[in-house]
Amino acid sequence: MTTTNEAVRDLLSHELPRIMGSEARDESHSSMKILLVGNYGPDNQTSMRAFLRVLERELPKLGCELRVITPPQRVQRLPRTSRLWKWLGYIDKFILFIPGLATQARWADVVHICDHSNSMYVRWLKSRPTIVTCHDVIAVQAARGMVEGWNVGWSGRVFQRLISSGLAKADLVACVSHTTQRALVDLQFVDKRRVTTVLNGLNDSFSLVQPQEAQQLIKRLGVGEQDKYLIHVGLDLPRKNRRAVIETFIALQRRAAEHGVPALVQHLILVGPHLDPNLTALASQHGVAERIRTLQDVSHEELCALYARSTALLFPSLQEGFGWPLIEAQACGCPVFTSDLEPMNEIGGPGACYLDPHNPDAMAEAIENAAGRLEEMRTLGLENAQRFSAAQMMANYLAAYRRVLASRQGCR
Repeated sequence: MTTTNEAVRDLLSHELPRIMGSEARDESHSSMKILLVGNYGPDNQTSMRAFLRVLERELPKLGCELRVITPPQRVQRLPRTSRLWKWLGYIDKFILFIPGLATQARWADVVHICDHSNSMYVRWLKSRPTIVTCHDVIAVQAARGMVEGWNVGWSGRVFQRLISSGLAKADLVACVSHTTQRALVDLQFVDKRRVTTVLNGLNDSFSLVQPQEAQQLIKRLGVGEQDKYLIHVGLDLPRKNRRAVIETFIALQRRAAEHGVPALVQHLILVGPHLDPNLTALASQHGVAERIRTLQDVSHEELCALYARSTALLFPSLQEGFGWPLIEAQACGCPVFTSDLEPMNEIGGPGACYLDPHNPDAMAEAIENAAGRLEEMRTLGLENAQRFSAAQMMANYLAAYRRVLASRQGCR
């Protein structure tokens, strides 16, 4: 049977010269030249770095020649606490970076802007086909007053208009989920014929870790061999719904005490920032502060082990573009409890348990009721995670690159 990678290589070697016409190179030496545009280092966007890494790792396997360019840190030398920090970063990203970007673009067959927040670069790349990956439209929606509780200042509104304008000018916008594609089209500033979905793949080697190995990996994090815990992975943003995670854990402890039985879990691990003072006070008020741990600077191997040893992932997010922790957890054999909202109920598949993220008591009850089927959830989750392979993601991006090349060739 022909594999996906073999089929893609065959497609590249036989079809690309026809598409590129007079500009095609000798077939025996042809490779598609892709310029990947990454994010500014000081912005410290972990998920975007992970996305770029998987493209860098996988695309050469399919015959692509890559160059990666990111805005260098030149004038931005102040601490993040400075009022000028953001503005100096803008000078680095949107003024000083442009000449180098334009020069590198002349080398490429296709320019792939890996994060839609940099889509304003499209205006300087008109001579080359451009693809922009759209991870979500939440900030754009917020700038238009569509996200409750998120007030965007004037500079933020200007910035989001620039992002919208860049997306509108791109040859193709690749959304990471069908939910994000629908939301983008609904905003009506991008021609829906130039929008597609390329589902994210796992951005690293998330897989099962045997219990003994997992325990050794997480020993330094203070996780005991007998500890039973829920895990949550994510930032302390309102839409991540961290408060509901804490309240659900509290409800689990309270319900178990009322019934005179041990709680399904006795600990909560939050991989992300420290608790804010309000959540710390809430945990203390209910006597569970000592059983909640936040972890930072967790290595990839440790994260896989945390997932593998966990009773379940609790991910009651209110809004996501994709929701990577869902498939990361499932690929490590961790049952998933998540919001019955898009895209979570699109990504999690039949193995996840879907909850009302606004009702912690109901979430606690659902977790208790699912205790007898955690093994089934693990099995179904492992199967679901296989839908999101890096190889499939790359094959889909390769098809997108070919699409924009063909479109530009047809316009000549």
